[in-house]
Amino acid sequence: MQKLKECEEYMTPKERITGMILGKKIDRIPVFPFVTAAAAQILHVNYAEYSSNPEVFMKCQIEAQKTFGYDAVTSIADLCVEAQGFGANIIFPKNNAAYPDPYKWILKSHEDYKKVGKLFSWKNATRMNNQVHIIKTLNEKLPGLMVGGATIGPMGLLSRIRNPNDLVRDFVNHTEELHEALEQVTEIQIEFVEKEIEAGARTIMVPVVLAERELMSKEMWEELDAPYQKRISDFVRSKGVNYCVHTCGRGPYFDVLIKWLRPNLIQNAFLPDDCKTEEEMVEKYGKKLIFLGYLSVQMLAWSSPSEVFEECKRQLEVFGKSPTGYFLGASCEYPPYAPLYNAIAMVRAARTYGANFQRGKGADA
Repeated sequence: MQKLKECEEYMTPKERITGMILGKKIDRIPVFPFVTAAAAQILHVNYAEYSSNPEVFMKCQIEAQKTFGYDAVTSIADLCVEAQGFGANIIFPKNNAAYPDPYKWILKSHEDYKKVGKLFSWKNATRMNNQVHIIKTLNEKLPGLMVGGATIGPMGLLSRIRNPNDLVRDFVNHTEELHEALEQVTEIQIEFVEKEIEAGARTIMVPVVLAERELMSKEMWEELDAPYQKRISDFVRSKGVNYCVHTCGRGPYFDVLIKWLRPNLIQNAFLPDDCKTEEEMVEKYGKKLIFLGYLSVQMLAWSSPSEVFEECKRQLEVFGKSPTGYFLGASCEYPPYAPLYNAIAMVRAARTYGANFQRGKGADA
């Protein structure tokens, strides 16, 4: 990469992010490469150690943030944290993400939905308790940083304790029982989110991957998932905390996500189903929510730092003047095996091309 002048930083990440949300001029645009499992590379540990040992997880996250200088860290090790609390046997491969044992589904029949709430206990929810502990500790170790919490949402949880093929059939054949389970799971997840917020999480991210053209119609999503996701979003916003939806599939339904969940942040990998260009996305939705990242994870995995640097510059030009605000960031989790020099390229781009940033005006405002 060519050597260009980088800005002088005079704000903490919390000050930078809060200032951007409030519309104040800030030293540079916030940047979030979403380094999760890739942080294991920093201390040369395998993914089993990283995901299953909260102390190792925290050391990796702290070291990665201090090395690269981005503005926010995540507390979620993988997408099976909550499933363990409902009795799922989680498998921790050394070279891949953790997953629930596909031969030992907790909900074996649609009749088991009615008892799903009784399967859970905080005493046995080791990984959820660890995530709360991680948030508290990261806030202590990195006091100026924005620490995020997360829940995978009611339907996301069920897909990890019930065979997904059976779950899909239940959408049609056992809707009443499914709603009963979603009701119980939602209450537990709200309690989990409350514990995360009390521990210091200032943003709660929730995947809403079903609200996408490739997976589910708008009508079905509004019937099955939206009412329960709404209760979580309402709770998060009632606590004065940022609510972020994550959607990484093609054709996300921005319109119904805003209608039901009113997120102030959205992390997406593809254009909304009703937009044909990035400019149209900014025009249609830039006044309604903050765009958190759009940088392709394929690019982070396979492109050179110079290419990533230039793409960050391009995206800043497209999204930087969005009226509500913009984070320079990855569209999904930083690829676990991707070279971390592209995270450096992102931070350098923020410091080089995102100086003196103000929402609605862009850099050098």
